[in-house]
Amino acid sequence: MADDLDPWDEALLAALEPGTAGELLTLEQLAETAGISSTILEIVVREGFLNPKVEHPEPLFDPSDVAPVRAGLALVRAGLPLGELLDLARRTDQAMRPIAEEAVEVFARFVRDSVEATSSTEEEASQRLVE
Repeated sequence: MADDLDPWDEALLAALEPGTAGELLTLEQLAETAGISSTILEIVVREGFLNPKVEHPEPLFDPSDVAPVRAGLALVRAGLPLGELLDLARRTDQAMRPIAEEAVEVFARFVRDSVEATSSTEEEASQRLVE
């Protein structure tokens, strides 16, 4: 996927996700670390609430995914039915996605375009954008 990114997006991605493939967890490792059934975790992945960082040859997850999985599990253990939690997550995603897309568009128009216009090289623009 990173091959499809332009230099600015690659620089931002590197700044936001500095992990290496050696640090990633299989679904089973994530389930064990988070203390949750791998079957339930598969449902969460299938619903799109947890996305692997690498898809092939098997899905691999970032260790930072453990905290939100544990938080969801804590809600279920406190009495919130899994179906209700997934429904809330689905509705939240539907409500927030247009806002997030607009935020990205605003950033691109007002920050990225400005940095690009005032930089002499792609490397300089990438560095300034990350800063």
